[in-house]
Amino acid sequence: MLRIEQGGWILVVLLLLTIYAAYVFFERYLALRKERLGGERLMREVEAALRRGQLEAALEAARAHGGAMGRFLLAGLPRVPFGVAAVDAALKAALLEEEVRLSRGLGGLSVTAQVAPLFGLLGTVTGMIRAFNVLAAQGQTTARLLAGGIGEALFTTAGGLVVGIPALFAYHYLAGRVEDILTELEQRREELLGFLAEVGHAAKTAQG
Repeated sequence: MLRIEQGGWILVVLLLLTIYAAYVFFERYLALRKERLGGERLMREVEAALRRGQLEAALEAARAHGGAMGRFLLAGLPRVPFGVAAVDAALKAALLEEEVRLSRGLGGLSVTAQVAPLFGLLGTVTGMIRAFNVLAAQGQTTARLLAGGIGEALFTTAGGLVVGIPALFAYHYLAGRVEDILTELEQRREELLGFLAEVGHAAKTAQG
């Protein structure tokens, strides 16, 4: 086990980074776990309601579904009476909002994964400097004199890797989950716009 007294203040910083990374991971993991993918059924309900001219029924289906998909559709559906372009603009804005919402905290997790090994490297350097300073001051080489500085170097190096590697895996896992959600939202946007264009064309043809 890593010992704080052997790692100095840098190991304290690494411990704080560990707590922060763990908090961000579990908070984001639980939040993203609640997001429901697979919006095929919802899209069928929305399209069926719109085909019947029942916009409120489509909105109610989106509200009942909830989550990122529900919020996304609720941003665009009220613009249906104003045309495809209006719906498209609203959905693009909603997509950006969802990206910010879903990615909250991931930037800090990414920074932690990058900075932790650097703190470990800094500890290695300061530990070796300390060891050589002791050696220069004493004018002799003994394991006892060098142990403190070398121990600090080794413990902070290990600490940086122990924090950085899991944080990196955690970041990529969560970022992949966010990307999956955003990809589906983009797919549903294209699907809804295509449906609205088809319905609009059919209506114009019937009138003509």
